[in-house]
Amino acid sequence: MTHMTTISGADYHLTGPASLAVGARPVSIADIAHHLSLINRFTGATTRPYSVAEHSVLCSEIAKREGKPVGLQMAMLMHDAHEAYTTDLSSPAKVAVNCYSMGAGGVQAWSMFEDVHADTVRKHFNLQTVFAGYKHEIRRIDLIALATERRDVTAYKPHANGPWAVLNDNMHDAVLPVDWVDLGSPTRESISWKHWREAFIERYFELKASIESGRTVAVAAAGMVA
Repeated sequence: MTHMTTISGADYHLTGPASLAVGARPVSIADIAHHLSLINRFTGATTRPYSVAEHSVLCSEIAKREGKPVGLQMAMLMHDAHEAYTTDLSSPAKVAVNCYSMGAGGVQAWSMFEDVHADTVRKHFNLQTVFAGYKHEIRRIDLIALATERRDVTAYKPHANGPWAVLNDNMHDAVLPVDWVDLGSPTRESISWKHWREAFIERYFELKASIESGRTVAVAAAGMVA
């Protein structure tokens, strides 16, 4: 079997001949929000349930607080949306899978698999351009969120654990966490997964409306100039 059944009851084909048919990969924001709210980050190695949905909302909030454009805020919310279908694999595990497949004389199997489904989701929401345009900013903000998560919801201790190269540990340009949130607080811990499902959906539609409003204004302005 090479397909999964989403929470809405649709069959999403991950690979195989059936995946080539029209409609073989149905994508919906409701499925994405639900799935991501139940998928834990860090392979579950967190001090409390910490989902990809909560991570995505955090990334979007970081972009908002930095005064970044709405398009980038949307990209941050949706940068891991494909994991609703591929699931979340920790960065070290992704490297390991790619190394194993390369060692067997193949290609970077996980990266190829993930890229296909990320592209599917981004095409569905018409986000290819924003992801291409903000590639470096997306990576930067994602790492800030990672540094914040490591500080607040993992068992990482600088004196006991190895450095995280991705965060430039022990370097002058180390990635620093934000200081305006404590992900490990009792209040944050008491929030249910359903809250993050709804928060993800609400944020999506808020940003979508803002983007569409901006387009309307731009079209009207262009008409006035013409």
